[in-house]
Amino acid sequence: MTELHEFECPRNLYEKLIRDNQRLAKEMNGDNLFTLITTTASLQPWIKNSPLSSSETMNRMMRKIVRHPYFKLCKDISEAKKVFKLEVSDNDSSTMLVEDEKFDVHDFRSEIVGLFNAFFKAK
Repeated sequence: MTELHEFECPRNLYEKLIRDNQRLAKEMNGDNLFTLITTTASLQPWIKNSPLSSSETMNRMMRKIVRHPYFKLCKDISEAKKVFKLEVSDNDSSTMLVEDEKFDVHDFRSEIVGLFNAFFKAK
């Protein structure tokens, strides 16, 4: 059986973000975190170059997203302006270290997905 993975609109990339988040929840590692980060950063240009950008409501929501510190962090990492380390402890807590800042990965991924959930539900 042939399986088709389609990436032609922002919703396809948003659905990938959801899958990336699920993979990260299931298996916490640097590869899965990096994938979530780069998918997050990629969503903005996909939305900007789509018919969604013609709506003032969508533009306002997108401006809110791109000003969010976690989104900015994703952009900086995906553009190689910043690097991160992932620390996974035995007690199931995970910390992302970026320069001198620490971020709880569970909160980080939840916040990122929540931003785009609101965007795609408003659409």
